[in-house]
Amino acid sequence: MTARAPLRLTDSNNNLIEMTSTEITAQLNHAMNLYAGSPSVTLSKVSGSGTLASMTDTRTAAGAVSNSSTAFVAEGSTQEPQTVTVTYDLISESRVNTSPTSDTNNIAFPVWNNGGNIQAMTYAEMEETFFTPAVNLLADGSDRPGTFRIHTATSLSGHTLTSSDAIFLDTRANTGLYSSGGIPETVDQPQTITSYYLFSTDAATAVTHKIPFYIDNTNKNINQYTQSEWNAILLAGIRHTASEISGVKLSYNINGSGNNKGSGMVNTKLNGSGNYQTRQVGDDYRSQEFPDGSAATIATHRLKLDQIS
Repeated sequence: MTARAPLRLTDSNNNLIEMTSTEITAQLNHAMNLYAGSPSVTLSKVSGSGTLASMTDTRTAAGAVSNSSTAFVAEGSTQEPQTVTVTYDLISESRVNTSPTSDTNNIAFPVWNNGGNIQAMTYAEMEETFFTPAVNLLADGSDRPGTFRIHTATSLSGHTLTSSDAIFLDTRANTGLYSSGGIPETVDQPQTITSYYLFSTDAATAVTHKIPFYIDNTNKNINQYTQSEWNAILLAGIRHTASEISGVKLSYNINGSGNNKGSGMVNTKLNGSGNYQTRQVGDDYRSQEFPDGSAATIATHRLKLDQIS
């Protein structure tokens, strides 16, 4: 099916003319702003068992203490620093079952000029002209209204925080908390390096747009939609396409296909082989290996927005 150029009034003499491509783009931006107020595919922070794939954070912990009554256990015989793994599966996707606007008597949608004959667009033409292009924009990886992204703070201009609880934490061993005088040290003494939060993108600045015309079902006159009528058609269409139309509909994932949405969630870990320390208390010879080294990136987890079948 082909995209159409709906008719609108001229700004001067009230004649009907075709919308330009720029004016249709304005309609797409207006539709996305409407979508921000009632998205049909959403993400939320949950307490566990989220529908999106899990992510892991790893950090180094000290090895277990070694004791002897005669001499310090040699470094080669003490337990090496261990890896602590924390799994985060705190994001769930929800999809609303939607229905498109009914095409009453095949004249519910805007009119266009078909070689001198004014006729109503079909739903398929509405899909090609407005709904699919708008959803394609939602999925392009930019901060589009009604979509979701990751950020490293609890505030972000133009966005709404979905939960004050982080959906992922990058932690590392806090080497400053380990000392020979504390042996036996607590094995796992972490610090949070970066917290990652889930946001939704707010509607953008209101877009100036033209209101199209339709064929009245009662008297077959050509009338202009009210703003609320046109909003209802656009919103129903973009919501339905975003959640239901194969090949176009939106779906979020972790580390899969699609476009990145916001900050990458970085898992870092100290890369040292162990800081061997000893302490003698009477005839108790204690040895323990602490975390050490520099921060190394182990993995970067990405929230993705894809269009699926």
